[in-house]
Amino acid sequence: MVSSLKTIFWKCFTNIDGVLKFPQLKNEEIGVQLGFDMTSAITSDLFTMHQRVQPKGYIIGIDPDPFNHKEAQKIIEEKEFNINLIQKATYSKKDTTQFLFGEKSSWNQLNIIPIDSTVNFSGKEITVELETLDDIIENLTIDIQKLGHINITINGAEYHTLLGMENILSKSKNLSLTIIAGRHDESGTINGKKDYELILPLLHSYGFTTKFKRINELFWWGFIVKTLVNRKWIYNQPNFGVIMAGKGNKKPKWYQSFS
Repeated sequence: MVSSLKTIFWKCFTNIDGVLKFPQLKNEEIGVQLGFDMTSAITSDLFTMHQRVQPKGYIIGIDPDPFNHKEAQKIIEEKEFNINLIQKATYSKKDTTQFLFGEKSSWNQLNIIPIDSTVNFSGKEITVELETLDDIIENLTIDIQKLGHINITINGAEYHTLLGMENILSKSKNLSLTIIAGRHDESGTINGKKDYELILPLLHSYGFTTKFKRINELFWWGFIVKTLVNRKWIYNQPNFGVIMAGKGNKKPKWYQSFS
């Protein structure tokens, strides 16, 4: 009985979560998830986005962590999801760098980003490939106009990844983005400026409409998800936020949130 109720709860939660987080992502479009954490209690946005694009759309998941890929691939194969995984890190140029493993998967970080001193790292690191999202999409021979939504959650590499998306940002006619920004640790700063102070004007230059909200300003993310589901009190504390952006027919919805 309890197990059945939990199943029903999480199914309803995931459906609501998908509508509020990715309201512009439509059936048969392609969604892109940059960075995914398979240790989270609320599972990866890979699968939330996948629900939104079925039955004919698909999702591309990009992350350099081999553990995340192994765990995600198990679910993809078991449930026959139309998700393509790529084990790389995204950046502004093609290169290689060291990938630092945090004691939690959500703390993983590229060593070319200002290191977050508020979390603990395991001491383990691997060499990973850096690639621009422009090149990844081109190599997959994907029509940019079929991209519906790109979700960017990569622990400080968001701005540099956007610099490597010039082709996508300039040529897309209808595209929505969600980008984690405004972290209060070192990874949220670029050359002495808050990352969102650079990201917002960059997006505006490509014709995107944007809004930036911190967690505690979002009812769904701040109160429902963090406070009730995760039981983590976030009010009166420093909170990072999310940039919601869109162009064409994908401008941010008034009710849009995140989690």
